[in-house]
Amino acid sequence: MKKSNLLFYVAFLAVFLSSCSDDEPDPIEPKGDYENGYFVTNEGPFQNGSGTITFVEDGGPVSQNVYKTVNNEDLGNIVNSMHIADDKGYIVVNNSNKVVVVNRFTMEKEDVIDGDEIISPRFFVAGNGKGYISNWGDPFNTEDDFITVVSLSTNEVLSTIPVGEGPEKMLLVGERLYVCLQGGYGFNNKVVVINAEDNSITETLIVGDVPNSILLDRNSDIWVLCQGKPSYSGDETNGSLFKIQAGSNALTSIDFTSIQHPSLLNYEDENLYYNLDGMVYRFGINDAELPTEALTGLNGFYYAMNIDNGELYATDAGDYSSEGTLKVFNLVSGDLMQTISTGIVPGQIVFP
Repeated sequence: MKKSNLLFYVAFLAVFLSSCSDDEPDPIEPKGDYENGYFVTNEGPFQNGSGTITFVEDGGPVSQNVYKTVNNEDLGNIVNSMHIADDKGYIVVNNSNKVVVVNRFTMEKEDVIDGDEIISPRFFVAGNGKGYISNWGDPFNTEDDFITVVSLSTNEVLSTIPVGEGPEKMLLVGERLYVCLQGGYGFNNKVVVINAEDNSITETLIVGDVPNSILLDRNSDIWVLCQGKPSYSGDETNGSLFKIQAGSNALTSIDFTSIQHPSLLNYEDENLYYNLDGMVYRFGINDAELPTEALTGLNGFYYAMNIDNGELYATDAGDYSSEGTLKVFNLVSGDLMQTISTGIVPGQIVFP
């Protein structure tokens, strides 16, 4: 080969290799230490001390008290719940009357929502650029409960919506906000429907006593699990399961056959799951009757329960004054896959 041709091919190869190198994608930078995994909220000691956040990394270690580790401060008394929306986490701290806004990838505090419009807050949901916070107000006043509406872009309070006693878990479906009125220190039996465009209450649905869970299925129907009044109320009632039909809000229901108090409703793959008397049951959304047999291997008196991707996550608060535990089961086989230590009173499992 002539020298000139050799030089040409060497130059061509260098250019080709350089262009291939330029086409390679840039490496993806991690968003933070808490990008891949899930959180557990720990209420902490009642009336004193601080609640915490536990982080469980996918296939990796467990990190305790991650908020304080990052921010060098306590969250406050009774961490009731946490909601993730995009890159933000909204941590609801009940007795401290505030919602702490963090970057959910780094846990760095970005803001605090507090003031006269945040009183005994319970839960947070987000959608359409706004966040909604359920508030008990004064737990001994049955007429001061409300929903706080905040801007997700500025964290400013936009308005408040008075509702009945004991607003708890909420579900936002399009422009409708469904709020379970559980009853606070008393007992209630309603779900209020709020028009999220103008904050008006458009409907009040009468359901069973003490509605404790609400979720949406693949058919856009809404399910509400009602616990019933406990024996210490002096007027014990049975639990019930209500379906709110998509669009019309028409109600159908199934009563539990005896004085039973179900809780912790979950949904996956056209099945509802709930905890009752220390056992986990499965109910198909098209079934006509409640199940009579519990699922094998999943027994436990759980404080919180979540189902995600074929696995059941359940917490045990233990003695309510020392570390609790989180157990992870295979939902199909009932096999215990993992046992994880948490903070004091693990109250919610939070997936991104």
